[in-house]
Amino acid sequence: MVIYYVYPIWHRVSFSLIAREHVKQLKRYLKVYEIDELVLPTITPYTRPLLVLHPYFYMAVKYAKRFERILTKSRGIIGVDVADSDRLTIQAVNMTHYTEAMIVPSNFARDVYVKSGVKRPVYVVPHGLSERYYSERRTINFFRKLWEMKRNRNLKYLLFFCWHSGERKGLDLVLKTYRLVREERKDIVLIMKLMTLDPRIHKIVAPLGGIILHGWLTEDQKLELYDHCDIYLGFSRGGGFELNYLEALARGEIVIAPNRGSWVDYLPEFSLVECHNCPYVLKNSFLSK
Repeated sequence: MVIYYVYPIWHRVSFSLIAREHVKQLKRYLKVYEIDELVLPTITPYTRPLLVLHPYFYMAVKYAKRFERILTKSRGIIGVDVADSDRLTIQAVNMTHYTEAMIVPSNFARDVYVKSGVKRPVYVVPHGLSERYYSERRTINFFRKLWEMKRNRNLKYLLFFCWHSGERKGLDLVLKTYRLVREERKDIVLIMKLMTLDPRIHKIVAPLGGIILHGWLTEDQKLELYDHCDIYLGFSRGGGFELNYLEALARGEIVIAPNRGSWVDYLPEFSLVECHNCPYVLKNSFLSK
């Protein structure tokens, strides 16, 4: 069987990173071609490949007018996606009817799909980590000043990643918590990793002694940053897996997170905090009801 694995190659997003790992594993057993999602509407394969669309719902909406043609040129479609909240819309459920099966990264996500009315098979394939995350701590090459400041001032570092979707990732909750912590403990410092520098966030974090990093980190840089920090703040209001939580856990950090969500598959119970239902629909997501 030939598989066309379609995902965003033209730019770097979290889905791209996970898709590359899936492709790497699939190539051990099957013939797999990597296809950029931008060319999906125009591909005309000589064979009838099995299409894996990752992320599925994004492509199903973006290429809705061409979806029937895509179906006729393939053996079938496997959708790979997540569940950002505890319910899918009817629109999202109906879109799963075009697939042979759906693949999600957590039991939480699978339960959401099934309870929302998805009739296609839903399989759980958790995100994995490279063996490098289980290796010994590395020599300090990138963040020596952070390490020296921590050692000289006997600090504890909190870590929070926010690539996008600040509200859903719990950015406001992190800032609120850090304000409260700093009232009692000046030796605790927040390190916040953003994709782009936001002056509004900087004005809040800097006066509290926090540190903001921005831009793309290499895998080696990420590993070293995790190793410098003590506690990861997993305050997400919803998410399909939250790979940063697992990465931090693998590097020996304590990860504090809500007791409901995709991360309960792998986080220890002692680090889970009682949470409450979000009283409103998550913004900018047609998947959330």
